[in-house]
Amino acid sequence: MNRDEKICILDEIIQRANETTYSSRDEIVRCRDDAKSFVRNAVGKDSTWLDRIDKIRWSLSIVVSGTPESAFINAWNAGKTDFIGVLNSIRNEVELYSDAGPSKTLKSRGHKSNKVFIVHGHSDAMKLAAVRVITQLGLTPIVLHEQPNKGRTIIEKFERLSSDISYAIVLLSADDIMSDGKRRARQNVILELGYFIAKLGRENVIALHDTSAGDIEIPSDITGILYEPYDKPDGSWRFEVVQELQAAGFKVDANLLI
Repeated sequence: MNRDEKICILDEIIQRANETTYSSRDEIVRCRDDAKSFVRNAVGKDSTWLDRIDKIRWSLSIVVSGTPESAFINAWNAGKTDFIGVLNSIRNEVELYSDAGPSKTLKSRGHKSNKVFIVHGHSDAMKLAAVRVITQLGLTPIVLHEQPNKGRTIIEKFERLSSDISYAIVLLSADDIMSDGKRRARQNVILELGYFIAKLGRENVIALHDTSAGDIEIPSDITGILYEPYDKPDGSWRFEVVQELQAAGFKVDANLLI
């Protein structure tokens, strides 16, 4: 089992644990059993993680007559938080120290999913245009806010949705005005741009920037990816996207955009 397969299994257990509530707490027992089985088989039978999981407290230390149910729920929720924390720590260890094996990167696997993550700011026009292009090319656009939360935080939802993405289009719209009057993209968009460069490789990321309101600040420390003006005449940016997708290994046909 290589690193990516281990992380995929852990992500599935973490998601299930996150979705469990006090009223469906039997599921957490199955998550705990699956986590311990994973550790024994993928980390080691003598791993200290097994002891860490066993020592998590799920109930009150002392119970007296009249203890409200909310106290039991809070104790259980605290155990759930500790459990997910341990799972994330195991995941970090696997990600840092496991051998990635033959599937270290999407490129080396020779596999491309048909999912393209679209990172966007406040410009609905840019977002809808990018979604339309990706759909016309027969690929599946993934837009963060259009996916169900399932009880996850934004960062958990982001990590989960991006787990099987092969390419990212980052839309840099002029959303923020700085003190000197210059415009820049939202900082969460810049953060996600850096995330995908690290996750997918520079060759699998394209950034489209809107120049309709003037020059937009481009991060100077992120080099090696293609920055393409979004508002080119006749929508020619669309064909730039097709060329970059083709260079990244996607079998897409520009004629589908005509």
